[in-house]
Amino acid sequence: MTTILVIEDDDIVRKLIRKILTQQQYAVLEAAGGHQGVQLALAHQPDLIVCDVMMPGIDGYGVLQKLQAEAATAMIPFVFLTARAEKQDIRQGMRLGADDYLTKPFTKEELLSAIAIRLSKLSSLQQHYSSPDASSKAVPQTTPPALRNDCGDRFSLQETFEAIALTLQQDDAAFLPLFVVGFERFAQICADLEPQEIDTLNQAIINRLNQGLQGRGRVICLAAGEFCLVLNRAYVQADTGAIAQEILAAFEQFLTTATEEFFLSVSLGIAEYPQDADNLRDLVAQAQTAQRQAQNLGEPRYQFANAMTPQSYPKGLDLADDLRDAYHQHQLTVHYQPQCQLPGKEMVGAEALLRWEHPLRGSILTEEILAIANPIGLLELLDQFVLTQACRQLRRWANQDHQTFQMAVNLSATQFNQPHFHQDLSHLLIENGLNPANLVLELTESTLLDNAPLTIRRLKAIKTLGVKIVLDDFGLGYSSLTYLKKFPFDFLKLDPSLIRNIHQKSAQRTVVRSLINTAHQQKRLVIAEGVENETELECLQQLNCDRAQGFLLGYPMSAPELEQLLLSKTIFPHDSVIFDAPDP
Repeated sequence: MTTILVIEDDDIVRKLIRKILTQQQYAVLEAAGGHQGVQLALAHQPDLIVCDVMMPGIDGYGVLQKLQAEAATAMIPFVFLTARAEKQDIRQGMRLGADDYLTKPFTKEELLSAIAIRLSKLSSLQQHYSSPDASSKAVPQTTPPALRNDCGDRFSLQETFEAIALTLQQDDAAFLPLFVVGFERFAQICADLEPQEIDTLNQAIINRLNQGLQGRGRVICLAAGEFCLVLNRAYVQADTGAIAQEILAAFEQFLTTATEEFFLSVSLGIAEYPQDADNLRDLVAQAQTAQRQAQNLGEPRYQFANAMTPQSYPKGLDLADDLRDAYHQHQLTVHYQPQCQLPGKEMVGAEALLRWEHPLRGSILTEEILAIANPIGLLELLDQFVLTQACRQLRRWANQDHQTFQMAVNLSATQFNQPHFHQDLSHLLIENGLNPANLVLELTESTLLDNAPLTIRRLKAIKTLGVKIVLDDFGLGYSSLTYLKKFPFDFLKLDPSLIRNIHQKSAQRTVVRSLINTAHQQKRLVIAEGVENETELECLQQLNCDRAQGFLLGYPMSAPELEQLLLSKTIFPHDSVIFDAPDP
């Protein structure tokens, strides 16, 4: 009988899940907290774990990290269960190795579907590695299936590290670097692949890592989608940074399987022995922490442990009361960043962006506002505020003879998953007398993680209203071309990381050209976000990109400022923009 461990501190929720699972003939183990959950997992090694995130003591992230560190439990499918469903929360779980992410409230069907998919994938992997034709590549039961002969495992990491550390000469400037390499949402990409394709993808990753290392170290597999690189001698930090850049450069092109092409966002954390830690366990932990920060900070996508910056979350807590007051006192505003047609730079739309002018901090941007709003329960209200304001502004511009002007609004996972969202959206369209085709909703890939069939139904329901849909931030983290075929999008919006210095990077141009061609074959338009100079713009025009957005074409501005540009029929680029750039 299949055994499922449920770790949930809410007695009512835990008993409800137990009832649902026992009705389906699953054996259920229960834990009311993280400590108990870890003990049960190690003792019984269940077939799957469902775990709440927000728990006293060890939270869900801590549980996952502890189980990932143990060979006996590292490969058990792990499904997070939480009321939080924002991009940063989902990313954190997926980075740690979670296989899925269910948000409360959930239906019985959603829970059973998520479990069935993960168990089916596990069964396929087990059959694959136990079959006679897989004997040539079979691996020990405690080793992740990604492993190959040219990639060591956790058990060889200690031996490799100690052998190299013993050869080090005392040097105050040079240290032994240890890299931790992570890929955003690696578990999610594997959920859509057959076992043979997972093999191919993992081997491609290992090959790229070895390509970047150029014989200067060894690749070690820590967990699915997480690798450790141990260099074979000490380096000064400048040389270590140069090696990091070479490793990153090795991932600038697509990774391919027999049926798919993937662009993976890789980030590196670097800890140096003995400067950052005098033992391997702490050194790996330091590098893992640095890798997570590198992923959050963006460019240059690698971070030294001894250069880590403090997190900004405590500052956000200080602003929580201020944000509540600002919302209730109507001090929040919506700004609009132009989107221009290519070629020609005609302004055809704008993206609505939340802004807050704090009396002491000055202008606070959307991402920071939402990070503060999420834990204090303001997120849903702010989502609705931006959508409502954007629709009202779109109506005003339509009444001023701009009937084809499109307004893009970011849709959060919380907003998208509301059962009444379709009805609310329909009312907004009718109330403002809008042409639905002029409203464009932008969704990131993380919004689509929970339940693909349900997500597709919701997207199609929105499309019946006539509203356009954008797949936003494509290229940030794991990005599969499968999304372009599976989901009913009208636009593909390329992440700024793909656009930055595209004119100088041939591999990056190849990726963008492929994305544009694929989107056009599927009758979808492509928007490039983050265009900051003329050479980037010219390159995008040569690649037949349809639209562009970025500081070159216009900063986010107030409605009256953008309205003045509309009335004057101003043609960009930046030298004709009539407002001041924000302070850096």
